[in-house]
Amino acid sequence: MSYRNQFLLKGVAGILILWAVVFGVLKAVGSIKPTPEKVMKYGRDNPLAEIDDPDERREVIGNIAEMLNQLEPDELSELEGREEGDPRREFFGQMTQDEQMFFMEKRIGRAFQQIMLSFNEMDREERKKIVERSLKQMEENPNGPRGEGLEEADPEMIEKITTAGFKSYYQDANADTKLDLAPLMEQMQKNMSRMGGGGRRK
Repeated sequence: MSYRNQFLLKGVAGILILWAVVFGVLKAVGSIKPTPEKVMKYGRDNPLAEIDDPDERREVIGNIAEMLNQLEPDELSELEGREEGDPRREFFGQMTQDEQMFFMEKRIGRAFQQIMLSFNEMDREERKKIVERSLKQMEENPNGPRGEGLEEADPEMIEKITTAGFKSYYQDANADTKLDLAPLMEQMQKNMSRMGGGGRRK
């Protein structure tokens, strides 16, 4: 075999090996990336109702939050639209109030508590504008969660949040409402971050 042919064969072999490595990496990444089914399976395999150790519960809650953070908007909608009900609701309902706050921090970001405090320090009109603007942006986003369900469940939601503050409204809400509030809080966080964390003060 000529030197030229040997060189070509080695080149082809090298390309094939490279593609095999790339394919293996892509396959591994695909198997690691969470899917709605993997989230549901993890929740079924680690039911909070059967875990008493606080550290173990916190680890499971954190893992679920991290998995949900990696899902695409249409995958989150797939969870919400399941005939047997959204599995997140049962999981969220098994948490204590402190655990729910930890879950929200993981889902929305560590600025969660600061954003709520900043919102409560705004004057009434600025609060109302932030909530209304955030709901409007959610409704205009065809690929994201919608806000109509929140207002349908509580027509006075905007007024209550504006008057009492988000933290107070959130703490008084039931588990289902808290879960529904997550996308709104995320949108509010984005808007308030653009404003530098707050608006006009009381």
